[in-house]
Amino acid sequence: MFQLLHLKTTIDHSKITIYFFPFTKRTLHWSEILRADIIDYGFVFGWGIRLTHKHGTVYNTKGRIGLALQLKNGKKLIIGTQKRTELAAFLKEKKLPLPAPN
Repeated sequence: MFQLLHLKTTIDHSKITIYFFPFTKRTLHWSEILRADIIDYGFVFGWGIRLTHKHGTVYNTKGRIGLALQLKNGKKLIIGTQKRTELAAFLKEKKLPLPAPN
């Protein structure tokens, strides 16, 4: 079954779509996001969808680098990535990470 796990993330200027086959598909619009950062989240006890106190929901299949999102509703999540450079360039172009509220 672990060979079937597949995490595909699509990010554009209006939304982020997370497709974690065969479990879930989730879409987040940038208007829902308070803050976005690229972080090294360390080891979260395996691959898959993990619920952690520190990071919220973590979607990962490989590695320890991810896009950490703080949502306006208070929830947190991390989406694992193998494309750190491309993601950083996109966030810079979009002028993210968003500043923390005062």
